[in-house]
Amino acid sequence: MTLEFEKLTESIERMAQGAAARRENENVLLDALLQKLRENRTAWDKIEKALDTAKGTLDMKWYRGARPLNHEEPLDSAIDVPPLPAQATLVACDGSQIVPNRHAAFLYSVIIVGIIAYHHGQGSAPSQDTLPVLDFPGNGQEEEAFVDNAAIISLRRDLAEIETLVRSAEPYCATGAPVVALLDQRLLYWPVGSSGDDEGQRVLFGWQRAMNEAANRNCMLTGYIDRPGKRSVLTFLRTLDINTAGFDSSVLLKPDYGPGFNDVLLFRRVLQEPGQRSAVFVDVSQHNDAFRGRHTHNEVCFFYLNAGRRGRQIARVDIPRWVAEDPNKVRTVHALVYDQCQIMGNYPYVLARADELAVIGYQDRENLDIMIENAMARLDVGGSVTAKQSSKEVARAGRTRHAI
Repeated sequence: MTLEFEKLTESIERMAQGAAARRENENVLLDALLQKLRENRTAWDKIEKALDTAKGTLDMKWYRGARPLNHEEPLDSAIDVPPLPAQATLVACDGSQIVPNRHAAFLYSVIIVGIIAYHHGQGSAPSQDTLPVLDFPGNGQEEEAFVDNAAIISLRRDLAEIETLVRSAEPYCATGAPVVALLDQRLLYWPVGSSGDDEGQRVLFGWQRAMNEAANRNCMLTGYIDRPGKRSVLTFLRTLDINTAGFDSSVLLKPDYGPGFNDVLLFRRVLQEPGQRSAVFVDVSQHNDAFRGRHTHNEVCFFYLNAGRRGRQIARVDIPRWVAEDPNKVRTVHALVYDQCQIMGNYPYVLARADELAVIGYQDRENLDIMIENAMARLDVGGSVTAKQSSKEVARAGRTRHAI
């Protein structure tokens, strides 16, 4: 059955009208927030008092805000892209996975990480590789016991990405030229829904261990978030009113922002020119407290970046505190990440290429199934797909329409 578009016309119209009404309301609120940002651009005493009050009166378990890293960059900073270093290496990793299918003939999972090293100013082509890992029942490694839980496999893929990234960057750290290790996700990693169980904790501690290793090797670990959804700076700006008489501080724990209203909308107005970045902020949250508790230099900071050639394509760039506190390192990350975005237009080339290396296509999966089936057949190990899987394969391959 095809989609009957005429049955959706009325709903689409209501959707558009609602979006237009929200946009009008957003503009009014953004005007007020931008004014507050500029009025308090260097109000450091007020900022410190407001954040101290928040910490002393709120349940910080639910607070998701930000604070300026230092007093050197005003809140409304729009810092132009600095010159590129003469030489540098950018290493990027991305991963994908095949989750177990209980309807298939044999149960297995695959995690693959794509790796690329881009040698800026060194006159050599990028280096690239892939690291595929197959897991299956009875693999015999107690720590990596086989699971058929897709969520846990996704956690393991995340850990494989950062561990592979840091390990792959290590050889370049001895050259003396800057090394930036780029991930396509936040650095303030938290395994949502699994942080309390053994696997979630194992992955979380492994992530923090990899961050420590990057710091020890002087490898500038960086997280790039395209179309970020955080509202940390918006919440911070509202926190500045916490000492005002009659202020309802509960709005800081459950912000009443509308859908899609976030920091990006504010920084589209602040970062007018391509390549500009915001001031550096520190993420204020219970999760970041835990990162700082493991090691101070793991505390996650961030800035917003106008990554587009034209217009305002706002991304968030995460950096650990040890990078954020060094102006030269911040300039290096800023320049190199933006330069990578210019290759693609508005997204880092190395991340796009790492994703391309890691992707597992339908044909790849079919060929892997054939390899596994052939290996099983040589040892006279039989297996068969379920009736449900068989019917799906027939219907989807031939687009067969079944009638009664």
